[in-house]
Amino acid sequence: MMGFQILTRFLLFSSLFQTGVRSVKDSVFVYSRLNGDTLLPCTKLASADCSAITWTFFRGGQVRYSEEVIRGQVNLNSDKSNRISIMSNCSLVLHDLIVEDAGSYVCLENQEPVSDIYLSLLSISSVSPITELRPGGNLILTCILFTYYDAGSCKSYSNVISIYWLDQDGKQLPKDKRRYMLTENTRCNVTLATTLQTEDNNRKWRCQVDTKKNKKVAFLDFKSSFLFQNDHKDQIVQPSVTKEGPVELPISRIVLCVLLPLMVCIVGFFTWKSDQKKAKTSAAVIELQDFH
Repeated sequence: MMGFQILTRFLLFSSLFQTGVRSVKDSVFVYSRLNGDTLLPCTKLASADCSAITWTFFRGGQVRYSEEVIRGQVNLNSDKSNRISIMSNCSLVLHDLIVEDAGSYVCLENQEPVSDIYLSLLSISSVSPITELRPGGNLILTCILFTYYDAGSCKSYSNVISIYWLDQDGKQLPKDKRRYMLTENTRCNVTLATTLQTEDNNRKWRCQVDTKKNKKVAFLDFKSSFLFQNDHKDQIVQPSVTKEGPVELPISRIVLCVLLPLMVCIVGFFTWKSDQKKAKTSAAVIELQDFH
């Protein structure tokens, strides 16, 4: 029976994806960042009793279906159980987001769908080693949107969503091969390559998701902090300057000049004391010989 229900829901989801048909329930598109937190709202509930609420999760491409919340309680068998919180209005909060969290979430009240939530996650990765973060180094950044259906391809969003690389002023980076090289692997997978300059130290490189309905729905920054601050700066050697006037001796020489005579005096004093002692000893011996 359980397998039949899963198959039925899978066919329902597939038909929605292929035909673009929407049911009467709310459809909400949520965009967030990897390692962050996100809120999945459950709207238009008939009552405030969360014991009638079930949350399901479906990930396209992998045909993965699971129940995250059952009768208002987190399903302890779910791999997300330790990262899920249920709010008083029955909405869901996901913590420490990972790639596998991208997908379709359905809020059901008494087993009737109420809200469809399509969660997509934005990520920036770099293949450039940290030693390349310097003037003249090569910085390569790839921005990927992991969608509910297929990570980085945006098959279901082909005419709705776009990803851009922006400068610090929020302007879209031009496709200038002398400074920037932008490669659109897919609509949801764009790579930026550039040769860093001195002014790029601590600069923010922003990847932004735009949709036709809501502009700037999500963005993520990468900061290029140089490892070696003075790696390529010219080191200026100050020439020695001859000044007119009295010659100033270094402190070490002054100390040496003071201590050397003092040490000679101390050595001479102890030498004299030793000679005096020897002289007294000799006199005593002579007197002893005369006595005998």
